[in-house]
Amino acid sequence: MSLFVRFNQLLENNSRQKERAAGHSSRAEQQRVCGECHRSGAECLREPGCRRMWTDRRRESRLNSKPSKTAAWRWNGACRWAKFSASETHRNHGQSSAVYQTLSTLSGQRGWGGEAGSGHSEPSPHEEAFKVMNELRSQSLLCDVTIVAEDVEIAAHRVVLAAGSPYFHAMFTGEMAESRAKRVRIKEVDGWTLGLLVDYIYTAEIQVTEENVQALLPAAGLLQLNEVKKACCEFLSVQLHPSNCLGIRAFADLHACSQLLAQANSYAEQHFTEVVGSEEFLNLGMEQVSSLIASDKLTIPTEEKVFEAVIAWVNHDKDVRQEHLAHLMEHVRLPLLSREYLVQRVEEESLIKNSSACKDYLIEAMKYHLLPAEQRALMKTARTRMRTPACCPKVMVVVGGQAPKAIRSVECFDFEEDRWYQVAELPTRRCRAGVVYMGGCVYAVGGFNGSLRVRTVDCYDPTTDRWTSVSSMQDRRSTLGAAVLNGLLYAVGGFDGSTGLSTVEAYNAKTDEWFHVLPMSTRRSSVGVGVVNGILYAVGGYDGATRQCLSTVEAYNPKSNTWSYIAEMGTRRSGAGVGVLKGLLYAVGGHDGPLVRKSCEVYDPSSNSWRQVADMNMCRRNAGVCAVNNLLYVVGGDDGSCNLASVEFYNPNTDKWTLLPTCMSTGRSYAGVTMIDKPL
Repeated sequence: MSLFVRFNQLLENNSRQKERAAGHSSRAEQQRVCGECHRSGAECLREPGCRRMWTDRRRESRLNSKPSKTAAWRWNGACRWAKFSASETHRNHGQSSAVYQTLSTLSGQRGWGGEAGSGHSEPSPHEEAFKVMNELRSQSLLCDVTIVAEDVEIAAHRVVLAAGSPYFHAMFTGEMAESRAKRVRIKEVDGWTLGLLVDYIYTAEIQVTEENVQALLPAAGLLQLNEVKKACCEFLSVQLHPSNCLGIRAFADLHACSQLLAQANSYAEQHFTEVVGSEEFLNLGMEQVSSLIASDKLTIPTEEKVFEAVIAWVNHDKDVRQEHLAHLMEHVRLPLLSREYLVQRVEEESLIKNSSACKDYLIEAMKYHLLPAEQRALMKTARTRMRTPACCPKVMVVVGGQAPKAIRSVECFDFEEDRWYQVAELPTRRCRAGVVYMGGCVYAVGGFNGSLRVRTVDCYDPTTDRWTSVSSMQDRRSTLGAAVLNGLLYAVGGFDGSTGLSTVEAYNAKTDEWFHVLPMSTRRSSVGVGVVNGILYAVGGYDGATRQCLSTVEAYNPKSNTWSYIAEMGTRRSGAGVGVLKGLLYAVGGHDGPLVRKSCEVYDPSSNSWRQVADMNMCRRNAGVCAVNNLLYVVGGDDGSCNLASVEFYNPNTDKWTLLPTCMSTGRSYAGVTMIDKPL
């Protein structure tokens, strides 16, 4: 039944004489000033078409104060959906968008048709009727009820409220005292939010913003305005981020938003590695932590991440939480950890030593490793079962590069849709940069802009398709290596325009600060880097001092802040692509002087040895490398004479390289490549 039909039925059934109700504004309401029409509260309520952007000292205080722990959200700007629009504001070094969604779903019921902003030159009679009713309301004409919330009084028509809201329908058509009262007080909703929802009932338009969504969603639920509640949930779903997903999950659970709850929970499982580094995780209750780590769907590189997360959570409030350790360790699959890790890390952890139940779990894991492989395969318990994470769609991002000069272009490959597409360009030209994916964002670090080596860093948010600047490195670097280790972004070696670099610095996104760590023993430009089992490897490169391409490899241990040499590669490689797949480190292509290679070798940390695998189809140097779905992808580069647009991937099960059927739109060398989760 359309809203207009319901309205007509209520008119026929309602024979009570309409009364004119004057709006009475309290002193507090008079102090409110609308940010759009610049009128006081009472005058604003009578202004047709105003979005009621009220502010007062109390409101500003609430918006500027820190949210509660259960909903301490980080907002990431405007989403890319067509029905969203954004009003840009600048905050600090980056940009934060005032994002809003304008609903016009009820306009379809009224016969207006279309989405907000579609434009109708000829308003329908229904549209005109509701426009007139809203104008009457703004002038307090023919109003027969005053809705009161906090210090705000809103004059309205019962029949319109009842037609638009099942809550008001039940209130005004039943035997409740409110059905006859001239003034109705609603205690569960603040006046500012109620004003927005009454506006929505009359106009079918509302803005969902980061400032109002936390109040708007429960209020829409109370008034049973399901379309508004749905819009709030959609708004929150596109804001999901490792730093806020647990808060959004708790908020969705509190207000019975089942779909948003499922989305937030799935997001937390898929981004567990980043989520456990957030303040929200450390502030979770024991039952919430237990529920999360018990999931079979956690996406983790190894079970080490779960163990370390539990230890970090307990240590955050050790005196109170230590008693919960045994219960949480029940959900850590210790048998799936390596024997070395069990002996060197788990057994040496003081929390484990002080718990007899935890020591029993450790003994169980040790016994599991003593069993023959055949018996282990038959042993199926909750702690020996592998986790089976839900498949999270991936997108490969290729950032900047040399084609033949430094470019701004950013190209993505969607593995689900098997296609390339362009996204927002870099703010400036950039090639020979380090590129990583960390905390839901892509970072382009240093590089060469066509004339200068730079120390600047740009950050791309896939959910908003926007680049922003973050703190610059302390040193200028091009042809550097970049990797993420323990939540920090490392910039390794490179070239500053005059000499190769051995220095290394790390970036903390939480503090937006760079700091130096111990330098390498060797200067390395055109160096490749990768992380395996918590160790950062710097592979090959070019030593400007001896003018030699390098076969040496150094390993960095962040716990001891030390570099050490490991086994050398079989061949010298500068500009090699380096990637990690199934706990092994791959060095692909590169060059030794004028000789461009297509060979590939792989390093096994457990044996400290390199071995050759199949050659690529093409010679490549300065190519990008990343891994997804147990395949290693090598992107672009150059063969010594021209830049390449082709991509090929390596399957370790078959020891074969295969060219991707579709190429990039631009052949590019010195591009940064990384893999990201597909934006919602």
